[in-house]
Amino acid sequence: MNIRFRRKVTQKHRREYLESQIANKKIQTMSNHLIIGLGGTGGKVIRELRKRVYEEFRSNDPGHGVNLDYVYVDSSPADLNDRAGWKVIGKSVHLGEAQKVSINGINVSMLQNLNMYPGLQSFINHNDKRLIDEHMGPLITAGIGGQRRRLGRMLMANNLSDKNNRSNFNNVLRGAVGRLQHSSSDNDVTFHVCAGLAGGTGSGSIIDVIAQIRKEYPYEESTHAFKIRLFLYVPERNMEYPDHDSGFYQANGYAALQELNAVSTGYYSPLDVTGDKDVFTQEVQRLLGRSKESFEAAYLYTNVNEAGKKLDLGSGLPSSVADFMFQTIVVANIDGGRGKMARLVGCENDGAGPEQDQNGDKNRSRKFLTFGITRIEYPETEIDEFVSYNYAIQATRQLTYNLWQDGVGYGECSLEEVGAGFVDEIKDKSNRERFKLSNSYLTLQKPIIESPSTKRWRDIEGTWNTRTENDLGLVQSQYEKKQWFAEFTKLSDDYFNNSFRAHGVKKFYEIQRQELKAYARNIRRHIEKLLFDEWASGGKDSKSVLEIEKYAQILRNDCSDRISAFKQQIGNMEAEQAEYAQGINDANVAWNNIGWLKDALTNASSKVFATYKTAKCNYYITATRIEAYRYGIALLQEIIIELGNMIEGIQAFKNELDAVLTVVVKQAGTKCQRNVETDDAIIKKYDPEKVHQLAKQYAVNYDYQSGNAAEIRARMIAGLGEDGERTFANLYSSIDYDTASDIILEVCTKNARAAMEDTAKNDPLMKMVGVNILDKLKNELNTEEKIENFVKQAVNHARTYAQFNPEETNKVISNNEGKMMSMVQLALPKAESESTRTFTKKLLDAFVQNVPGFTPSIDGDLSENFKQNQIVVVCANAGFPLRYLENVKVLKEKYDRLLASPQKELNRMVLHTESFAKPLPPLFEMDAREIFQEVKKPLMLAFAMNLIQPQQDPTTGERFFAMNIPDDVFGDNWVKLGKDFPGCLDQLAHDFKKFNMLKDQVENELRKQARSNDQKADMRKAVGKVVQTLVLPTICEGNQFDPKYAEYKGLAVEIFNNQLKDL
Repeated sequence: MNIRFRRKVTQKHRREYLESQIANKKIQTMSNHLIIGLGGTGGKVIRELRKRVYEEFRSNDPGHGVNLDYVYVDSSPADLNDRAGWKVIGKSVHLGEAQKVSINGINVSMLQNLNMYPGLQSFINHNDKRLIDEHMGPLITAGIGGQRRRLGRMLMANNLSDKNNRSNFNNVLRGAVGRLQHSSSDNDVTFHVCAGLAGGTGSGSIIDVIAQIRKEYPYEESTHAFKIRLFLYVPERNMEYPDHDSGFYQANGYAALQELNAVSTGYYSPLDVTGDKDVFTQEVQRLLGRSKESFEAAYLYTNVNEAGKKLDLGSGLPSSVADFMFQTIVVANIDGGRGKMARLVGCENDGAGPEQDQNGDKNRSRKFLTFGITRIEYPETEIDEFVSYNYAIQATRQLTYNLWQDGVGYGECSLEEVGAGFVDEIKDKSNRERFKLSNSYLTLQKPIIESPSTKRWRDIEGTWNTRTENDLGLVQSQYEKKQWFAEFTKLSDDYFNNSFRAHGVKKFYEIQRQELKAYARNIRRHIEKLLFDEWASGGKDSKSVLEIEKYAQILRNDCSDRISAFKQQIGNMEAEQAEYAQGINDANVAWNNIGWLKDALTNASSKVFATYKTAKCNYYITATRIEAYRYGIALLQEIIIELGNMIEGIQAFKNELDAVLTVVVKQAGTKCQRNVETDDAIIKKYDPEKVHQLAKQYAVNYDYQSGNAAEIRARMIAGLGEDGERTFANLYSSIDYDTASDIILEVCTKNARAAMEDTAKNDPLMKMVGVNILDKLKNELNTEEKIENFVKQAVNHARTYAQFNPEETNKVISNNEGKMMSMVQLALPKAESESTRTFTKKLLDAFVQNVPGFTPSIDGDLSENFKQNQIVVVCANAGFPLRYLENVKVLKEKYDRLLASPQKELNRMVLHTESFAKPLPPLFEMDAREIFQEVKKPLMLAFAMNLIQPQQDPTTGERFFAMNIPDDVFGDNWVKLGKDFPGCLDQLAHDFKKFNMLKDQVENELRKQARSNDQKADMRKAVGKVVQTLVLPTICEGNQFDPKYAEYKGLAVEIFNNQLKDL
């Protein structure tokens, strides 16, 4: 007894302790959420939610105990893989491959062999197959939804049928759920399914996605685990883009809503398109039985809100939906739930039961909600982005152009505008020497690449002067005078042919030609390193990437010009060589004419020999130079190619910077815009002009901008590594566009933020970050009238994204309890000062006075916003049947029109996920006029089958027609209708229950009395007799030319072609 008591106390204390810890923020509550986007609309919502999360937390993970994962399903590969628009603050938030499911494509052969694909076959009967073959070939070949819901389902079924495919929806679903459960150690996951109902993919797959989630993760009633919430775009009343409509846009919406309503109320259990079979019947099983929870809540929205304000379909509306999801998923979990919008979440969990129709059937779900949201904010994130993007503009301009202009900042210029003085610099001898482009390098008088063997290399002239001088001394010392010429010639010729640099002149240059590419590459690397280092220094006078591109182009042109100059020099040298050859001949003649006896006195031989040696030396110098210059031409040609490669690398890096610049300029232009219309979803309270002034102030600060660019440049260069070659091509290779963009924006965001914080310290009036919106509003809304107008504006902007039909909302249908719940939820930041708290009280009082039922408490309609710079207002209407929505009325008209067209059989098939044997519950209650029209055919059949017979009141003698309601206890039970056909028609049109009883009886009797073709033939005659004997005399007053007679004959033909059609 005592032990049991202590256990109860312990558990009670433990629960109280946990609750207190959560309240004191010592224990973080956890929640797992899987966002599933179907089709283009679902993908856009995922995109905007990812951006919203990153905007607030600079991470895809919001933290605070909220775990998010995503699955995006689409039949369009282009949409599935599109990355445009997925960037925020320069960071891409696109999904990974494991979060995508492509349902594009279905093999035509599958449709020819349906028996081998039970999942597909289950919802395609013989008539469906015939219609598909006749009308849908091109769409099936294209492998997209094509605004046909049935085709969207086929694509999903095709994906699910391959259970071994890792990209099978169920495999991807299980993977995402597993990641969430593992990351939080919590088994529960809430599913948020986002889709548009107008297309083929989202609208056609929504039912199966719900069914498959429920199959894998049944709803746990006791713990409310595995909730499913839907976020569904209902097609607009007036189409924004009529060109996008293939004829089914609005009708698809109605068909999808009809099925969702039926699923919610248990009137539609979709077939399991995986093909799994029921263990008892061995037929493909149906999912979501009547007793099972399908989805908790369906949030519906369209492009016009209650106040008539239109939202942009492309980004504005998806962004608002994402913001609403952000508030209810992420913000609701921050601070232990103090940010939770209590009544809104409550209405999800305590949804009203289904609405009954006039017959008492609970067939109209009220799990539908709609919402609207607006944020009133000091746009700190936008300001942060604007200043950061302006920093990025300056940084990319510095890296690319380095054109500093006092009072302006870094500017831009064209290639034609730079390069003054480059030609002279490039032609300067010392500069050519620095770049290894001097003649001595090009002709290998100096080694391009040092090695032990090159250390002995000397310039050509010095080599030959030294060599011939040494040979002259050697010959004179070792040979008789008469042998000098011969021995000298032998030595010098041998050196030229065999010994110059160990090979002889021609052989040496021939061998060196094998190194042309290596030498050219070495020179290019040497040049590029010098230019790269100059760019890397980042000084005011250092060359920019653009200038380096221009410099390299001039350098390449100069190399081309030098080839021509070299050719001309070779021509000149060949002429000189001929002169030297003549000198050699003249010396030979003179030598041969020396009188050797006189030579002892005149020493003529020494003079002639010296002349010969000089001529021979000059000849070989020139001959060597000719070979060297020919080599130089070949080397220059290779250098030109290498410089071209270098220029390509420079241009690639420059183009990358230009691409970043284009994006940041564009992004900056979208932020903090002056004189723009207010976005209905966000009311911004700030002065954009002041932000522009501050950004300008930073832009013209040389120290700020040069330092910022230097940090970016250092980060980029660090990516090359310690041993990485410092070239622009390598920089481009190591830093792709995304990396370059990330580095630039990361550094700029940090430095811009630091600058703004520094400014705020020095001048509080210029504070741009850390601004409390209540402090901002306190100064602006300084009268009660202004506060009241502000409240009205905020609530008006936050009105729900749907319009209601007063004809339906005011309609009273018997036996229905409860009504639509309407609410306004407000999230305010914490007021820091006494004056701000006083203002907050006035603001809340204004909400109480202007918003009926508003409760200004944390447990009511007020919550604490985790962001001090924003106020959030959410409006919601919950617990209503679909008939309330104005859009649904229009969608039904489009739907009915398609089902009344000559192609009605095809239209019905493509509009619905399967061909229903029994119609789905209608979304609207039929009025007397509609019932009057609807009852005609069942009444004609009832008379034909003698379900209605003439009766007489024995007391009054009154004669009338009555229908028989069989009773197992009392036998026949005749219910009075009217004295003739019109009287019966009028009675049934005003008594919905009698009408339904008659319909049921007619359907039952048809199964008995019209089974064979003979029975059907007899029944057709009976129906014709009804028209002739009951309709013609009464309704048409015996006039066969009365239009009503033709109408009833037409109704009879419809009966013949449907209920009484031969087998």
